[in-house]
Amino acid sequence: MTNYLQLINSLQPIDVIVAKKRTGIGRILDHYVVHLGNGVFVGNLKGCVKQISHCELLELLKEYEPVKVRRFTGNQFQIQQAISRATQKLGHKYSFLGFNCEHFANWVQYGKESSSQVTNGFLIALGFVTFKLITSDEGKR
Repeated sequence: MTNYLQLINSLQPIDVIVAKKRTGIGRILDHYVVHLGNGVFVGNLKGCVKQISHCELLELLKEYEPVKVRRFTGNQFQIQQAISRATQKLGHKYSFLGFNCEHFANWVQYGKESSSQVTNGFLIALGFVTFKLITSDEGKR
């Protein structure tokens, strides 16, 4: 509980908590929750972008271990723009490939919907397919 309180108290507006599943294969993926300020958290989970209560965040942090805080470095005007971007997406449906929690966090902090995890996954899959095609052609010669 102390770690939870330390984490919450260290956050500034638009900081993002980056967390990993505590166990299992899910540890390979990061999960993102945005702190809007004044103890308000928003994340793209459980079907859509929504505000997360402290109880829900505490439950989430039982399953996910915070691994870092991605700090927001903008000024007061940029903070207000980021809060506006976050609230515009409330209710937006979750999509693993098209709009996941990383897409949302990047949209809020940087104004760009992007996910390095999705991009890297596609590149790995493309590399695997390319490798299989190359090695299967070599076997036919």
